[in-house]
Amino acid sequence: MPPARIVLFALDELRARYAALVPAGADPRHDTAPFRAFRTALLDALTAAATGDATVSFWWEGGYNGYALAVAVEPGDAVPGLAEIAAPACPVDAERSGPLRRGACELARIAPGQAELLRDPAGTLAEAPFGAATGHFGAPGVLRRST
Repeated sequence: MPPARIVLFALDELRARYAALVPAGADPRHDTAPFRAFRTALLDALTAAATGDATVSFWWEGGYNGYALAVAVEPGDAVPGLAEIAAPACPVDAERSGPLRRGACELARIAPGQAELLRDPAGTLAEAPFGAATGHFGAPGVLRRST
């Protein structure tokens, strides 16, 4: 099977594009409305361009100097031109091929024209808040939601 294709979205770009979707008074460390809007835009673009079945996963990468949301499509050849296809959802900071990071969160199963959000065995979805820092060295976190 071809390796996964991975695109990176800088946290600052995600916040610039989607952070205004956090409702007034909501805690941006826990509100995932921006992530859900990004997820919808990204999956719409990926399913429109998909040439085969694939799994989409995500995780955070980075450190002291900044963070990026890594999104992987496996197999990588299921969405030709991944960076160009994903860019309308948010500018792509980098692209590469390689294995998924251990602990990657499954996001969706895609096919041409369709996407199915993937849940863990407890029935929850993985979502990434783009708000205030929640982890070590300001790392963004991942929340599990039943809706």
